Amino acid sequence: MPKSSPIPDRVRLDDLTDLASAVPHMLGFYPSDSLVVVALRGPRERLSFTMRLDLPELDDHADVAHMTAMRMEHAHADAVMLFVYTDATDREQGLPQQELVHAVGDALTVPLREALLIDDGRVWSYLCADERCCPSAGRPMRPDSPGALALAAAHALHGNVVLPDRDALVATTVAVGGVAAASMRQAIERVDIDELNGRGDLLDELCERISDSSDALSHDDAAALVLRLHDVAFRDQLISRLAARDDTLERLVADVARLAQPPYDAPVAAVLAMSAYLRGDGVVAGAAAERALDTDPSYSLARLVLDSLARQLDPSAVREVWLGYLP
Repeated sequence: MPKSSPIPDRVRLDDLTDLASAVPHMLGFYPSDSLVVVALRGPRERLSFTMRLDLPELDDHADVAHMTAMRMEHAHADAVMLFVYTDATDREQGLPQQELVHAVGDALTVPLREALLIDDGRVWSYLCADERCCPSAGRPMRPDSPGALALAAAHALHGNVVLPDRDALVATTVAVGGVAAASMRQAIERVDIDELNGRGDLLDELCERISDSSDALSHDDAAALVLRLHDVAFRDQLISRLAARDDTLERLVADVARLAQPPYDAPVAAVLAMSAYLRGDGVVAGAAAERALDTDPSYSLARLVLDSLARQLDPSAVREVWLGYLP
């Protein structure tokens, strides 16, 4: 699932192990048995578009290499970095997945700047055999290095965490069940629609509440926003505020989406999808959009997110469109 512009603040990463440390932050989870491809852009070769693939079978290397080259071309990459996550214990015939790395390197129309193998806290380079900088035993990851610490701090500033795996990240988009679900359905039934439509300050009210208090959002408050988002004009104004990088509102949307219940959850799930897309989180964007379509197969905003992901539209360009809705 592709991502773009994943690092929230500018962090300089010069060491190879720091670059390896950046990948889970860009994806939002720790990959395994994966090929991660990163587009570098501009004269300073900043990390930009990122995609992750399951490691393919040998017979599929050529197809995967061709597809990767096309994706990097669409991402306007000036150079590319590869990260391979797999078991590196058996290296008698060289580093594992060398054939895949060579196939991708040959298919690219831009330089392959570096290709790294990552396993069990160590990093190997596919492109460097100099024992002074790339020993055959690999280089240990250094989570306490200045670059790694700066990266972790930048993400923590925005409340971002790295989850154990992709499934754990997708699970953050799933509606709660059990007693909480039953309570939310009751809260939705209690909402007075006429009174709700008169609450023009609903967003500011809820954002202030979650930012000033450690208490969880009440189910009645969440139900109010779930139903209010069925108003397309209100929904689009909310997304425009997300495009303006309103971190508190982003957290509010994520919290409410977790509580929302079908058949009322398509709008808030689609808003969560767009929120994730705007910050470059393709995994969450895709999962949330699919959830919205499970409830309402015709919900156009969810289809727009999935289409944007498929076309690799730059989130910064999409952000500019939504900013035009700001009053």
